[in-house]
Amino acid sequence: MAAQAWFSRGDADVTPGTVAVLQLTVVNLGDTTDTFVLTTAGMAAGWTTIDPATLTLFGGTQQIVDIEVFPPLLPSTTAGPTSLSIRIIPQSDPDDVRSAETTLNIAGSFDRRLDVLQPALRGRRSATYEMMLENRGNTQASCRLHLIDSSGRIEAEFDPPAAGVEPGGSTLIRMKVRTKRFQWERRARTIPFRIDADQPGSPTATSNATFVQTPMVPEHLVGRIVGLVSVAAVVLAGWFGVVMPAIRDAANTAVREAVPETTTTIAPTIDSQTGVTVQPTVPQEEEGTIINIPLSVSVPVGQSDTAVYKVPAGQRLRVTDIIVQNPNSDQGSLLILRGDVPLFTFNLAAFFGDVSAPLVTPIELLAGEELSVQVTCTSQGDQTLTTCFQNVFASGILLPA
Repeated sequence: MAAQAWFSRGDADVTPGTVAVLQLTVVNLGDTTDTFVLTTAGMAAGWTTIDPATLTLFGGTQQIVDIEVFPPLLPSTTAGPTSLSIRIIPQSDPDDVRSAETTLNIAGSFDRRLDVLQPALRGRRSATYEMMLENRGNTQASCRLHLIDSSGRIEAEFDPPAAGVEPGGSTLIRMKVRTKRFQWERRARTIPFRIDADQPGSPTATSNATFVQTPMVPEHLVGRIVGLVSVAAVVLAGWFGVVMPAIRDAANTAVREAVPETTTTIAPTIDSQTGVTVQPTVPQEEEGTIINIPLSVSVPVGQSDTAVYKVPAGQRLRVTDIIVQNPNSDQGSLLILRGDVPLFTFNLAAFFGDVSAPLVTPIELLAGEELSVQVTCTSQGDQTLTTCFQNVFASGILLPA
């Protein structure tokens, strides 16, 4: 037998998060000097350090070694008895391994956390809060929930009323808060309160929250009523002051238009010099053919093109309406010309769809004159197409020259 070792105590109490120092006595039972290497084994090996970890002893001598145990303050550090073993390996005969064992009594740690997920809620009578109960200790938590309200204005119902949480775990708890009386004042009342999670023999987990009790009559109700009354007064004033007179005038105009007008007869006149009776002339309405002229232009990007309508010989064209269409939101310019004279200029980027060119006075084109549309394309609106497309629709009357 090369060596022998033993602990000064058979077991030791250790608290997580603190250091416990144990003493180990190592004896060289041989007659010669030998060096021994000390290593840890067992469940507590990861928490243990040896000082010194290598010993050189003369034959028949002994030395005391300090064994430091530092269990971490974590939920994974299980409370209860845990074995610790120290292995002594002589360099002269590594196979002749001796060991010394002891028992560590790991104390329980109590670390409960209570976090309210909605620290403040509003309501006239009630509100539902959610909170997380977390167990960061190494023993099971079994907590009962309580509401602490110094004002005595609220009460609570917990779901569940008590919760058990394993070490390192968490659970969700809902709390429905109800007020004991109404808030009739025209202001909100702030009620701070506290939630306690109690467990006998462990510290109480606490969290604070606030309930904002809104009044039964909304704070801005009077202002809103006054605003609605003001709007109603403006609407009524507009109705009686503007709309009704306009309706009355429109009705009177419709009645006047429905009544046949009196026919005025123009009497013949006598020329004072010749004595000849002159019959009055009545302007006659010109009659012609209604014509619709579509002028469509499809032009590639960066180019220009023109569509032309030429008035037939022996006739004249009186243009009364012009509609310009840009269906694809193309960009560029569009000119409507009478011969070489521009009549209208349009920026295609400024409109989408149809636009009308108002003609208070019709445009008269004589025989042989041209009505043309010139389009310059800078960008097409529909990227699936390769050209800009515009259409001008001109309406008018084709009359004899």
